[in-house]
Amino acid sequence: MTTPPKLATRLLNSFLRSDLAEEVQGDLNEKFYSYLKHKSAFKAKLNYWYQVLNYLRPFAMRKSRLNHLNNYDMFQSYFKIGWRNLLHNKGFSFINVFGLAIGMTACVLIMLYVVDEMSYDKHHKDGDRVYRIASEVKGEKYVAVSAPMVEGLKKDFPEVEQSTRLLRFPGADKMLLKEEKSQKQFFEINAFYVDSTFLQVFTYDLKFGDINALNEPNTIILSEEIAAKFFENENPIDQVLKITLPFGDFNYTVKGVFRTNKKSHIPANMLLSMNNSDVGGWVKNLHNWANNNVFHTYVKLKQGTDPMHFESKLTKFLERNGGEDFKAAGFSKSLFIQPLPDIYLHSDYGFEVAPNGSIKYLYIFFSIAVFLLLIACINFMNLSTARSERRAKEVGLRKVIGAEKHALISQFLTESILMSVLALLLAFLLIQLTIPIFNQLINKQLSLIQLPNVYFWLVGLTIITGLSAGLYPAFYLSSFKPVTVLKGKLVNTFSGVMIRKGLVVFQFTISIVLILGAILIGDQMRFLANTNLGFNKNQKIVLPIQTAEANKNAEVIKTDLLTNSQIIAATHASSYPGIENINDMLFYAEGKSIHEIVDISLCNAGNDYIETLDIELLHGRGFSKEFTSDDSAAVVLNEAAIKQLGYTEANSVGKNIYFEWQGKKFTMNIIGVVKDYHFQSLHQEIKPMALTVSPIFGSPPMSYLILDTNTTDYANLIVLLEKTWKKINSDSPFAYSFLDEDFQKSYEKEELTLTLIRYFTLIAIVIACLGLFGLASFTAEQRVKEIGIRKVLGSSVSQIVMLLSKDFLKLVVISFIIASPIGYYVMMQWLQGFAYHVNVSWWIFALAGTSALLIALFTIGFQSVRAAFANPVNSLKSE
Repeated sequence: MTTPPKLATRLLNSFLRSDLAEEVQGDLNEKFYSYLKHKSAFKAKLNYWYQVLNYLRPFAMRKSRLNHLNNYDMFQSYFKIGWRNLLHNKGFSFINVFGLAIGMTACVLIMLYVVDEMSYDKHHKDGDRVYRIASEVKGEKYVAVSAPMVEGLKKDFPEVEQSTRLLRFPGADKMLLKEEKSQKQFFEINAFYVDSTFLQVFTYDLKFGDINALNEPNTIILSEEIAAKFFENENPIDQVLKITLPFGDFNYTVKGVFRTNKKSHIPANMLLSMNNSDVGGWVKNLHNWANNNVFHTYVKLKQGTDPMHFESKLTKFLERNGGEDFKAAGFSKSLFIQPLPDIYLHSDYGFEVAPNGSIKYLYIFFSIAVFLLLIACINFMNLSTARSERRAKEVGLRKVIGAEKHALISQFLTESILMSVLALLLAFLLIQLTIPIFNQLINKQLSLIQLPNVYFWLVGLTIITGLSAGLYPAFYLSSFKPVTVLKGKLVNTFSGVMIRKGLVVFQFTISIVLILGAILIGDQMRFLANTNLGFNKNQKIVLPIQTAEANKNAEVIKTDLLTNSQIIAATHASSYPGIENINDMLFYAEGKSIHEIVDISLCNAGNDYIETLDIELLHGRGFSKEFTSDDSAAVVLNEAAIKQLGYTEANSVGKNIYFEWQGKKFTMNIIGVVKDYHFQSLHQEIKPMALTVSPIFGSPPMSYLILDTNTTDYANLIVLLEKTWKKINSDSPFAYSFLDEDFQKSYEKEELTLTLIRYFTLIAIVIACLGLFGLASFTAEQRVKEIGIRKVLGSSVSQIVMLLSKDFLKLVVISFIIASPIGYYVMMQWLQGFAYHVNVSWWIFALAGTSALLIALFTIGFQSVRAAFANPVNSLKSE
């Protein structure tokens, strides 16, 4: 029996995939067969399209009302057609929706992190008028200044509305708090001494108390969490807490409780009045403008003050007030201001209040978020344009029966937004599932509830994603000429193919850059972990000595612990590698003057410090009990100090160095030289260091006991240490840390960056591979008859697989060529943050390129092998 032309059948199959097909198929065939009885087959085939279109035109106008729908009905029609297309192409729809959902999830998580990091110090009233005074000495920038600076600023500048100070007291990083009635005691961190004007400059959400809470001596304001430990939910105003420090016990009266629901570069748990009976007397006697630069000083400028003009006057202000002090000290400094909202992300100088964030890393994460979303959108664009041949006849027929271009564009944009909405729903579910894991990675408590504006942002992101992802396919598909597509002559245009290839290149370029970054950061972190630091950080346990009782019994507990065979050596110190050391002194060598000073860091160390940390002694000797009287004015220097002082290692032992304090000259004798060791992280070059056994003026006490152990059973050893500690220090809680872990904390930002980049690189690769998988599937489907013919003519499976794979692999190679210089530039910029780092070696690029090729080959290999093994009879039987 004669059947309708195949072209007509294709048209009906592509366009009438609904109840419309069932209604008109039988009637249309009847008309066709009737027409054949009266006309020749040739004329029937020639005029059949006119009959089809003449029949469909009024029916389509009546059934779909393409030209006369109101806005609601039109949208409903678009939605139905879009939904049917999604269901009919489940594989491509899944790839698009899942890829978009993953991209949106990653983008939202990153943006939550970025928004949280950018929220620091945004809550302070008039915070845009608050500035921190910082200084620069010989190219080094510090964010703390001397004690008398605060009064001088308020006195000399009428534009200063208020000024205040914050003191992070050296050697008191932990404070023991006791409440006598309940006998509760806890070690607490992040305690800061502040002026009574502190709450007039900074805004705190006070649950109890007011801004005058610190006006009285020996008063304290607690965070809500600490107040709950001691007083539960009761009002603790006027309750007394005993604070135990290495140099005594002191009573403080609680005058306020603040909520910690706002983020600040000052992560305070306690604010103590600087007018007190412990450090208050020392602070009041600090009148020198050149010494004791440990006070974070802030000013609140009056409304309308030009901050740049104010900053320009600071140099003369410093010369006028502290010129004589700096002249006597032998150095000079300059001052600059830091806007309060910029401190957390833009300041990374000496003696920060606490570790800050980094705007550089936020730029990296924000770029990753944008690129992940772009990669997901590119998948949609690529798959939509690649499938254009399937929908070309639909577009052609729609145009013939009266559909205008803007209606077609609206149709395809509706489908795109529908897919984006589905992706949003899936992304919302993925966000809820992954945000607890993400919070563990970044050590934050992020949630969508905490940022209600993110919902509006998500809706906007969905619309923008849908529009941006569907805009090109909409215009591309709606531009087809109906005559061309209805004749079946549509072929992939050069521009369409090139755009698809260009988008694949873009996807894999971003993926390869991320792979390069992940490999390099991982290599640098391994370098940091394995570099010879000049001392042995392994198997070292640190016991903090933070109470007067522990300080008094320091030598007793050291002697007792050394009887344990698992402890090889023990020593006391005011500092140790891995923690901040702010103690320094300005020295000059023999034959030189105070104008040729060298800034040398100081560590007050016990007799066995060098041996306990396995620091290499190059010349002379270390400290010893046998030379206790002689060592009181002795010093051991590292190579960097010897070099900058102008001595040589061979002749330095026995030489003197000098420093001046309050107009008097003091002498120190060099008894030994140690090899340079990294007492700071590898972000910084090794600086001059001096070890002493007797505190120099202003030096912090020996606040740590360092143990060199020889054991594999640390759990048992810690139990023994705690038992010994409690036996000797019954009123002081036991605490400990491992030196290697303390040192590694210097790289927390880098470790977080590595972890996040690894995860987001994996996500980028998954999204890119989803798109590549879809394109490979479509390509294999397009070339199914070609593959069948090649197999009939004798092509092997491997030849066909290579035929289908080589075009995609070429794109990956092009991506690698583009990504290599971009990755090299980004990696070099990141490595500049380290004074010591790995080299960007060729193997990093080789590994990244090989990984990308293997990933791409694995992705397209399944479809290629499947097509190669297909039976050619099935693909050629209709020809």
